[in-house]
Amino acid sequence: MATEVEPHTHIEFHTHDGVGLIRFNRPEKMNAIGALTRRQLGDAIKQAERDDAVRVVVLTGSGRAFSSGADVTEMVQGAGMRTPEDVGNVLRNEYMPMLVRLRTMPKPVIAAMNGPAVGIGASFALACDIRIGTPESYLLEAFVNIGLAPDGGVSWLLPRLVGTGVAYEMFFSGKPLLAADAHRLGVINRIVPLERLEEEVRELANHLASQPRNAMAGAKRAVNHALESTFEQALEFESYLQEAQAASAEFAEGVQKFLARRKG
Repeated sequence: MATEVEPHTHIEFHTHDGVGLIRFNRPEKMNAIGALTRRQLGDAIKQAERDDAVRVVVLTGSGRAFSSGADVTEMVQGAGMRTPEDVGNVLRNEYMPMLVRLRTMPKPVIAAMNGPAVGIGASFALACDIRIGTPESYLLEAFVNIGLAPDGGVSWLLPRLVGTGVAYEMFFSGKPLLAADAHRLGVINRIVPLERLEEEVRELANHLASQPRNAMAGAKRAVNHALESTFEQALEFESYLQEAQAASAEFAEGVQKFLARRKG
C-alpha cells in the first residue's frame, strides 16, 4: 500500500513493492531546501530506514532539478543574515543526521538525478550508494560564489569519488561537473534520457529489492568500513561479516538455488 508523509508538502514519500521513493517537491524553486523541506525530508529518510517493508530507497526531484541546494532566501532575517551559529547548528543538527542515515542505513540508496544537484543538494546525491543521471544532470559546489566553504560532508564524499584535484577545482572555481564528466569519473553510474529515468531506476530498484537483504547490508557495511581502514582491517571485517552471513538463512537458500540451477 502506498504511503505519504504529508499531502501537498515539500517532500513526497511513497512505498511500493519494497521500494521507498523520496521526492523533493518544490519544482517552482528547483527543489531548494528550506526549513520545512529539511523537517519533512528527515522524517521521510527516517521512515524509509525503519520500515522493514522498504528494501531499497530512491531519492529524486520534481521538475527540472534534483535539488538546487539550500534555500538562500531563508538565510536572510529582516535586513541581515542569520548568525554563524545558526548556520552551523542547522548543519550539525539537521543536515548531518540525514546524510549519515543515508550513508549508513542497511539498504541500498539510489539517487535518480533528474537534473542539477547543487550545494547541499549535491551532498544528498553523493551520500547515496548509486547515482543514475540524465544528460541534463550536473553537480555544482557553488559555495565559493557566495563566500562560503564546502559543507554537507562534500569535503569527504567528493574527493573519494573524483580525487582531490577535481574536487579542489570544483570547490575553488564554482564550476559544474557535467553529466558526461561525472560518468567518466565514476560519480554517476550511468546516464539515461530524462524520459526513461524513472523506468530505468524502477527496474534497478526492483532488482535490488529482490536480492538478499542482509547480504546487501553487509556489502554496504564492508565498503563504509574499508574507506577508513587498512587492507588488513578490511580483510578482518570481511571475515566477521562473512561468518554471520554463512550462518544465515539467506546463505542456505542461496546455496540451494545454486545447486538446483547446476542440476538443471
